[in-house]
Amino acid sequence: MSGRLPYIKRRKYPHMTGEDFFIWNRFITRFPDYFETVDYDWRVGDGMKLDPTWEDNFKRMAKAITQKRIDVLGWNGDLPTIVELKRSVGLSTLGQVLGYKTLLMNEFPYFGTPKLLVLTEQIGEDDQLVMDKFKVRVMVV
Repeated sequence: MSGRLPYIKRRKYPHMTGEDFFIWNRFITRFPDYFETVDYDWRVGDGMKLDPTWEDNFKRMAKAITQKRIDVLGWNGDLPTIVELKRSVGLSTLGQVLGYKTLLMNEFPYFGTPKLLVLTEQIGEDDQLVMDKFKVRVMVV
């Protein structure tokens, strides 16, 4: 599989605002060949438990707004990379990307094991040590 969109700078990205937008644009500028294609705002997981008596349109809306969202799913051939954008990385970021990885692999096992990439403006030495231990690549851009 490959992403639905070309990996290029845009004026707007789905579900991406503020610092995330600037971090992502800097990354694309510095690494214009890093991915072949991308998907933005990739939803994983089931979201909230839905009441079976709800109308279908309400169920769809409730599920969509409570599912977890991967900022960017980058693709090189059939190999996905989960990309999380953070102004500052903390240990909670590790839980977030490991959670995304678990949910993505559960829902889409045929994707294989995704790589994990965090793009940030800053990270402390302790947080970098932990990210390295769990094989999460962190790039300061």
